[in-house]
Amino acid sequence: MLSKILIGIVIILGLGGYFLYNKNIELNKLNSAFELRDAEQKQAIKSITENFEKQSAALSSLSEENAKIQGEMNRYLDIFRRHNLSKLAAAKPGLIEPKFNSATKEVFDGIEADSISISNLNK
Repeated sequence: MLSKILIGIVIILGLGGYFLYNKNIELNKLNSAFELRDAEQKQAIKSITENFEKQSAALSSLSEENAKIQGEMNRYLDIFRRHNLSKLAAAKPGLIEPKFNSATKEVFDGIEADSISISNLNK
């Protein structure tokens, strides 16, 4: 009788050990999968962080450039506010017209150059 109990205990311990061994193998596979996923997520977070830093630097640069352009625009608008150009053009047309004509030509030349460079980008 004692030998049957001992055999029963050995069989139960063997089955328990087999079950725990299989469970250990399954958990090792899951652990490997989780470690791989964790490494991929860390790489993705690193990439996102680097992109965010680049975008922040670009945005900062654009903001600074925008502030410069805004200041320049305000300076030009202030010139127009301080001077009555219609009155000045009527009083001294020879003084104002060449300046306006040259500035207008300069603007149109700039637009033409930009159009050409944009057209060349599409080729």
